[in-house]
Amino acid sequence: MECNGVTTIFNMSNLTIQQLKLLSSAIAQKNDTDAIMKTAVRAVRKIFSADNSWLLYPCVASTPSCRLQYFACRKNMPCFGRIDKTFVVDDALQRFLQQLNQAKKTTTFQSKSCMVFSRRSLSRPCACSQLVMILRMKNDRPWLFGICDRATRHWSQEQIDFFQLVGERVQHSYDTVRLQETVQRDIAKRQKIETEILRSEQRLRSLFQNTSISQWLLDIPGLRQIKGAVGEKVTEQTAKFLNADTPINAVDLWHAAGLVRIVDVNAATLTLFEASDRAYLLSSFQSLLSEKSLLTLQHALGALFSGKKHFSEETDFITLSGKMLAVILNVDVMPSPDSHMVLISVADITARKRIEEELFDSREQYRLLMENSSDAIVLYDAKTFEVIEVNPKAVELTGRSVDKLIGLKQHELHPPEEYGFHKKLFQAHIAGKNDSSATDVTLLHQSGARIPVQISASRTTIKGRTILQRIYHDMRKRVQDEEQRRLLATAVEQAAESVVITDPDGVIEYVNPAYENVTGYSKDEVIGKKAGVVKSGKMEKYQYKLLWETISAGKVWSGKIINRKKDGSLFTEEQTIAPVQDNKGKISHYVAVKRDITRQNQLKNIVRQTQKMQAIGTLAGGIAHDFNNILTAILGFAELSALLCEDNKVLKSNLEEIITASERAGQLIKQILTFSRQTEKNISSLRIDLIVKEALRLLRASLPANIALEIDIRTKEMVRADPTQIHQVVMNLCMNAFQALENENENGKIQVILDVEKVGPRQGVELGNLPSGQYVVLQVKDNGHGIAGEHLDRIFEPYFTTRSKDEGTGLGLSVVHGIVEDHRGALRVESTPGKGSCFYVYLPSAENQVTDSSEVDFTLKTGEGRILLVDDEQQIIDYEVQVLEKAGYVTFSTTSSKEAIGLFQRRKQKIDLIVTDMAMPELTGLQLFDQIRQICKETPVLLCSGYSEHVSAQSAAELGLNGYLAKPFTAEQLLDEVSRILIETKEKVPADC
Repeated sequence: MECNGVTTIFNMSNLTIQQLKLLSSAIAQKNDTDAIMKTAVRAVRKIFSADNSWLLYPCVASTPSCRLQYFACRKNMPCFGRIDKTFVVDDALQRFLQQLNQAKKTTTFQSKSCMVFSRRSLSRPCACSQLVMILRMKNDRPWLFGICDRATRHWSQEQIDFFQLVGERVQHSYDTVRLQETVQRDIAKRQKIETEILRSEQRLRSLFQNTSISQWLLDIPGLRQIKGAVGEKVTEQTAKFLNADTPINAVDLWHAAGLVRIVDVNAATLTLFEASDRAYLLSSFQSLLSEKSLLTLQHALGALFSGKKHFSEETDFITLSGKMLAVILNVDVMPSPDSHMVLISVADITARKRIEEELFDSREQYRLLMENSSDAIVLYDAKTFEVIEVNPKAVELTGRSVDKLIGLKQHELHPPEEYGFHKKLFQAHIAGKNDSSATDVTLLHQSGARIPVQISASRTTIKGRTILQRIYHDMRKRVQDEEQRRLLATAVEQAAESVVITDPDGVIEYVNPAYENVTGYSKDEVIGKKAGVVKSGKMEKYQYKLLWETISAGKVWSGKIINRKKDGSLFTEEQTIAPVQDNKGKISHYVAVKRDITRQNQLKNIVRQTQKMQAIGTLAGGIAHDFNNILTAILGFAELSALLCEDNKVLKSNLEEIITASERAGQLIKQILTFSRQTEKNISSLRIDLIVKEALRLLRASLPANIALEIDIRTKEMVRADPTQIHQVVMNLCMNAFQALENENENGKIQVILDVEKVGPRQGVELGNLPSGQYVVLQVKDNGHGIAGEHLDRIFEPYFTTRSKDEGTGLGLSVVHGIVEDHRGALRVESTPGKGSCFYVYLPSAENQVTDSSEVDFTLKTGEGRILLVDDEQQIIDYEVQVLEKAGYVTFSTTSSKEAIGLFQRRKQKIDLIVTDMAMPELTGLQLFDQIRQICKETPVLLCSGYSEHVSAQSAAELGLNGYLAKPFTAEQLLDEVSRILIETKEKVPADC
């Protein structure tokens, strides 16, 4: 052969049987078809020393412009014209392929112009020499196999024959592997093959010599010949054999079998039963039989004696080594002239039975998986998209019966608006995409309910039918859990309590917004730091040690900790810290839930202070009652004495001092009750200057000597107010001024000014929309440190204070602000840091004024009437008797409330009024009043009291009492109240009294 002036001699020594064996060995090691073809194409190029070898698949072109898969051994060939490993078939190549396929046998072509290899078009010839053959596969479409040289080359007949032989070897190996792949993929084909093997075994059982099946040749006429000559025992045994419904034992069977002559057994029998020779096998025949095989032989002999020509049954035998064999026993009567001969074939089906059992187990496992799966499993026909099988969970999840599910299109199980999506997803699953990945979709229940599910798919092919298996995992529980987790996360984020999560070493991993609000630290500032970033230094080390010992042991710790905010202020937290354990029981995190109880503690302190005040009030009330009784006697007898010494001016003056001192003592008692909050709110017209003076008189005693207290009373204007609350306003403002001067060593000064001022419209707006008019203005000034500008707008807020918690509650100014607003007034403050502050209290003036009178009028108002006096203090009785009788009244008196009841019952027609004390040992004034009312409902009662928590002037009227008189009272006050009551009840004397 000549190419480019060079003669190329093909060395036939390369085309040897050894090379063919090497090629066969190489492709035999490959276990898939692609590997076989690639190995073959590479090996052929080397054997023939060709420039290239190639494969084209399939060697069929149905329509022009279709693409064929192309594989070449050398991809760097200049004429290699592949397009993504495919060739576009044009008209010329299509005609060429049709020519090749017309040849019924494997054909080899030799051509000097290549119709396959060209750079741009497959139909354009190129200068090369090639050998081409069609590989007609048994289980696949044909392949086009070729080799080529760019030089002009003559292929000899030996080369052509050898090339064809190589193709046949490749084709044979391809078909073998293809068949193995088909068997492995297709269970149905494997079952068919097993059936064919079984049928083949049945056909081969007629062969005796050189067969792998155990065969026994028996002669049975001997049994008929000696049947009548044998004894009774043999006859009975024979009858047992003829009666297949009567089982016999091995000994009887062996005696009956002794009448049958074993003519021969084949080598397969010796191998099957593990016998060394025929004699040894026959001598040990009884040991080969099991209970089942005994019964089978009984059935077989009975069938033969009944005239049947063939008997077959599955049974089992025992080898001489004791191994159990599963076999098929076939008994056939030989045709004439050997009709007395019987051929017994024993086919070993132990392996097949094992496979059948494994297959049954596999199917049973599949059935159990389908029936017991917690997920819905649906099998679809990949071609029709229809449901072909479902499991019980699919019935439950869709709400449809099996009959209604079978035949449904896949999209009918999903909402209509998702049709396009599920069509694409189904096609992707068929194509093998997204098989292992799960997709969240919606399943449509029969009722119309939409169920969130997660779908995964796998495909398989059974008997050429592609089946897609879809698994639907019910996501409702997970969605619910995720919603609960989201809700929990939201709750933690929005919780009012601080939540902190740390690692086992206490390093912060998470804090919620409440933590940021309480501590002042942002998340970025604390995450990654120790939880002790807020430590205050106010807790003992052993407390933290105890905390860590508790939570490190896996227990929950609860307690209170004082921490420090970012701005340096202290706060108290009530904490619960719990360890979080992983699935191995190891602590992975700590979760702390913390509540700021600083304000709660402040409230508790206020409650404790209130309880103290209540205790003081209770004590003050008891003192007030006894003291007022004493003052009533002192004041009363001093007034009576003053009436008797008109001519003695010195004595009269002394008595006036006693009366004045007694009144001041009474005011002192009222101040004590006011301080302990034991007086009720009572709005009335009053002179505020008197309250201011009294408050400052009490305050002066508590001020240090280095603080000057200056008082400037410029008006005696009256206001409508509660004296107790106004007293509290003065005290709170003055105490606030005193606190501003605490650090002053000298020149501390508090000025209190009371004046009157007219407020116009503009000023009224500036003071908080006060109506225009005249106002009494109380000014409290100090020359202390003043108030910082940033605090000026917050000083009236409850609990706001610039002092430590041990020095104030922050309630004083807020209480003042509330009282002033409640009295329709206004509160204004002016302050300069370093110079002092001034508070202005505006209270509206009352319409009426009273004139100041310091003279005591001792003229008594006279009257007439019969009065019953009841008091456990004899001094009070004596005083009241003298006053009333001097004024013209007739009195009856007693110090016993029970005695008063009897006295009233005896003289009820002669009593016009009862004057009784409130606190008495036997019956209280109210209890006495109730019993008097039961006797006579119209008799008026005047109640007197030094102090009582249960009755006041207002509540006395609500209880039905005719009057209330607080002790100490003057003679004038007593006579005025008695006169008023008698006048009001003068015309109300009941007929039944």
